[in-house]
Formats: sequence, structure tokens, C-alpha cells
Amino acid sequence: MYFGTDGIRAKQDFFTDEFLERFASALFYKLGKGKVCVGRDTRVSGERIVEKLSVYLLQYGINIFDCGILPTPALAYLTKKNGCDLGIMISASHNPPEYNGIKLFSGCGAKLSKAWENALEEELLRPAAPKKAREGKICSVCSVEYEKYVTDIFNERLVGTRVLLDACYGATALIAKRIFEALGCRVTTINDEYIGQRINVNCGATCLEQLTKCEKEGEYDIVFAYDGDGDRVICIKNGRVLNGDHIAYAYANYMDLKGQLSPRVVVGTLNSNLGLEKALDNKEIKLVRAMVGDRNVYEAMKNCGAKVGGESSGHVIFDGYGDTGDGILTSLIVCLMDKERGILNLIDMVDYPLEECFILASERDKKVFEQSQAIKEKISRMEKEGVRAVVRASGTEPKIRILVEAEQYETAREKANEIKEFISSIIFDKSEKEHTKNSNLGIQSAIFKKANYDLLIKEGVSILAPDLTFIEEGVSVGRGSVIYPFNVIRGNTRIGKNVTIYSYCDITDTIIGDGVDVRSSYTIQAVIGEQSTVGPFATLRKGAIIGKGCRIGDYVEVKNSVLGDGVKSAHLSYIGDASIGARTNVGCGTVFANYNGKIKRKTEVGEGVFIGCNSNLIAPLKIGDNSYIAGGSTITEDIESNKFVIARTSQKTTEKR
Repeated sequence: MYFGTDGIRAKQDFFTDEFLERFASALFYKLGKGKVCVGRDTRVSGERIVEKLSVYLLQYGINIFDCGILPTPALAYLTKKNGCDLGIMISASHNPPEYNGIKLFSGCGAKLSKAWENALEEELLRPAAPKKAREGKICSVCSVEYEKYVTDIFNERLVGTRVLLDACYGATALIAKRIFEALGCRVTTINDEYIGQRINVNCGATCLEQLTKCEKEGEYDIVFAYDGDGDRVICIKNGRVLNGDHIAYAYANYMDLKGQLSPRVVVGTLNSNLGLEKALDNKEIKLVRAMVGDRNVYEAMKNCGAKVGGESSGHVIFDGYGDTGDGILTSLIVCLMDKERGILNLIDMVDYPLEECFILASERDKKVFEQSQAIKEKISRMEKEGVRAVVRASGTEPKIRILVEAEQYETAREKANEIKEFISSIIFDKSEKEHTKNSNLGIQSAIFKKANYDLLIKEGVSILAPDLTFIEEGVSVGRGSVIYPFNVIRGNTRIGKNVTIYSYCDITDTIIGDGVDVRSSYTIQAVIGEQSTVGPFATLRKGAIIGKGCRIGDYVEVKNSVLGDGVKSAHLSYIGDASIGARTNVGCGTVFANYNGKIKRKTEVGEGVFIGCNSNLIAPLKIGDNSYIAGGSTITEDIESNKFVIARTSQKTTEKR
């Protein structure tokens, strides 16, 4: 219910005072008094969450070691070092700033077991326990002990190494530089401030463009990018990007050359590249695949005695150096291997081409996916055709993730799109059937009940004709919103403040931001940003994500596409499988031609683009920022930024005969 692959993760508004009190109570049920170590990354919401959670923990008599801002692996180390019963890290890892989360560690500094999390979830369903008469105590702890632990491992072996670090405005922003400099490295850092509003935004381990550019322009031996809480790292060496698979393989080779790789096994995950498995097999080293998540990697390492394990995303665990992914420690080990052997000399594996994509999915969608025998059979048939497919419901995000590897990239891309379309059709078909089944408003069932209109009206919602309006129980509507008659609103729909829903709308599982106007339109599993207008007669299908201040006009259909802030598509257009940058204008009659008869392909449009009326964009395409496409054009080739393009035959006029 609450815990995913890596703790609890959600939008920051999820972590209400009431939830944090119940969470503290659940920990009290499990721990008794006890001692906990608490830390956070730089997110703005983290300060409030730590403050409120600490108040409740103290009221239950639990003692707190407050570590402030520090990386997750440092919190894990200090939990063990200070003899605490539990470590609590407030972080959403690589997610955007509006997210936050709770990661939990045992007293030995390892991620809590799934059984422990399940037991904690049961406690979360109970009412909060009575507070203790005697409050716990709180003391401050700094990261110095962790820094000393790490620097003592390497002593002076890295003196003179020139490194570039991207701290992505996260928890490593100050500590990483201190550790590298203490070891005698020559350090340059970017995005190295505690700015929670910018954590993971176009920087860090999930976005390497800025770091790649800096590496080309500077003189560095090696460069590294961390994520928001510092438990993962991606490396760049001479322009080559090295992920967790490469680092684990290099370390296995490094230890093998020293005669210290025993047993001959490396732990990866379901997402580890097939090239890693093949390369290890050539050296008679076994790859053990664990489920995704560094906790699962750690448990698999314990079971088989592996010296190293990791995820391609950059979580790497080294036996004897820690029990969880540690970005700073990993980057130092990479530096050492590079200095002694040359890191690229240790990586002779050849990556199999892969394609990764995802489907936006609600919890209901995930259940449909997991229960579908047809999907399992489809993937099984794919694997018999010589490709490796990993399809799973994300434990931390509303997504179904798809990864396909094959000998040729085109094959991987084609098969990934085929799987995506197949799964989408099953999920969408299920949603549509449920939607149709429940459309007869005269039929009321236990799962299809009207909301309490009196309560909504009391909370400041205007329902102009309650007898002619259907709002399903469970729909939330913000204060100041107005609902006109002849509307059907159902499912997991969340409507913000001061929203106007005009008549004849059919809205299902849709998130609508503050100040939005929706007129006579159909939406299902879509997101509409604040101050946008939709309709009349617009259709927003599954995966339509509309930014702030957008205009989606009459007879416009959007499907599986992300529209940036201020995008306008005023009339008669189809936008499918596209990403469109901010302030772009999509002219009347424009069609994003995404389907070639076999697979759906994607179109990427930059910011400030003008697309003239009656244009056809034949996917796959990339259109650069501030380009201008003349009306009536059929675009089949990529367009660079700041270009004017016209693609239509010249008009010819002859005498009428």
C-alpha cells in the first residue's frame, strides 16, 4: 500500500502531518522506545517533514540522532556507527523536486527487509498510539565520521587525480568535494549548492548533457554525476558513459586480475544489459540476476557471496565497504581502478542495443498488467524471437517500464514499441469496458456510488444542479470550483481549486490543476496543468499530460503526449506519441502521424516552435527550438533549431479546359 521498490515515495503533499504522526506511531509499535538516525536531502519539503516527524517520534519516547542534509549512504553508515535501531532518510532519490520519500535502514546500515516493511504497513493502518509521558531526546550528528571512514579507505592513493563532479543540487553538493579534496584530488564541481527547488532538474545522474559538455571543454581524468541523495553515480571517461553494469564488470575484472574474485559471481538485476552477461560468461564468471532495487542486489550478494553487485542505473555495492549503494564511494573506487589499470582497459564488454520506454499507469492499470496472461504470453513469444524483454510495474512511480535488448537497435525499438502498444491496448480496453459498463447512471453498485454532494458544497464547491450531475465517490474537488449540470466525473479524478467544469464533460481518472476550464470534453487518465483551457469537444486520452497555461481547443485529440507550458492547439488537430516544448503553437489541422501500420513512433518538438495549419509530421521526428513550419507542409526529416521549413509542392495554374 505504501512501500515500493525503495521505500515510500510520493508527491510532497502526501506527507501530511496526520500521515507522519501515524508513521511515528507505527515505528513506536515496532521499536518501542529505541534510537533512530534521521537525515534528508535538499528538497524544500524535507525540512518540514523531518521537523514534524521528529516531534512525533520524540513524543513516543524515541531518541533521535539528527544528521541534517547528507547522502543516503552516509545516513546508513551513521545509523550503524551510532548504534541506532533504525535509520530514516527523507528523500525521493532521483525524482523531481516536487516529490519526497522515506527510506528505512536497519541497525546494521542495510535497507529494511520487505517483511519488515509489510509489518510496518499493517501498523500504519492502526490509529495512532497514545503519546508517552516522557519525551525522547534529540542530538545533532554531522557527517565527519562518514567522511573519515571513506578517506581512510583510500589514504593518499588518488593524489593529483583531476575530477569533475555534478552534485545536481542534492545531498552530495558539499560533502563530495570535501572527500575528494581530502584525498589530494584536483576537484571541479557543478550544481554544487543546496538548492532543493532544482534538485535533479536537467542535471545529475539522470541527465548528463551538461556534464558531457563540461567534460569536453575541460581537462579531467574522469567525471562523475550523482543523483539527489547520492546513492547512485554515473561516470564519463574520454566521452564514454559508464553505468552501473560497466562499473560492476570493471570491478570484477580488477579483482580477478588480483586473484581475489572468489566466488566467481557478480550480481546484477533484471535490467542489467545482456552484454554484461555475455562478457562475464566469456570469463567464466556467473551473473546472478536479482529483482530491481539495491536491497534485492544486497540480499542476492549475501546469498551467493559476491564481491560486487549493482544496477545499470548506478547503484553499486562492494562487499566489505557497505551494505547499500554509495555514489561517492563508488566513484572513488572507479578513480582507483582508473589510476592503477585504466578503467576503460577493464571494460571490454559490448553493450547490446536496447530501447527503454514506459506507459503511464495507475494502480488499477498495474493490477490489470500483472494479472494479464496475454501479456505474459506476448513477452514469452518475443524472447523466443531472440530478444530479451523486461517489463515490470514500477514500485516508485505510476509507470509500467519496458526494456528490450536485441542484436540490432532497430529490432529492439520495434519490439519495445510493439510491447508498449500491446500492453496499452489491453489496459485501455479494460478501462474503456469498465467506463462503458458504468455509464448508465441508473445503475448504482457498491463500487459506483455518488459522492456526498452536501459535503462538497460545504467545502466550497458549487454544484449547480446536483440531480443532473454525477460525481463518483472518491473524486476530490477543490474549493471554489464550479460543476455545471450534465457532467460525469469518476474514478481517481483529482480536481484543483477554482476549476470550472462546463456541461457535457466525461472525466475519468484525470488530474486537473487549479484554475482550469473544461468545456464539453472527454478525458481519461490524463493530467491538465493549472490555468489551462480544454475544449469544447476535445479528447484527452491515456497519457496526455498538459502543462500550465495551455490551450487545447475544439476537436483536438491528445494521446500519450507531454505538452509543455503555454502550448496552444486551438482547433482540429491530432497529437499522438509526442513531446512538445513550451510556448509551441500547433496550427489548425495538424496531424502527428505516429503509426506506420505496425508500430507507434515518437515526435519530439522543441520550445517556441510554430507549426502552420494543415501540417503533417511523419514520425519519428525531432524538431529544434524556435523553428517555423509553413502551413500545408509534410515533414519527414528532422529540423534543427531556428530554421524555417516549407515542404509542399508549388502551385500551378493553367487554363481551364
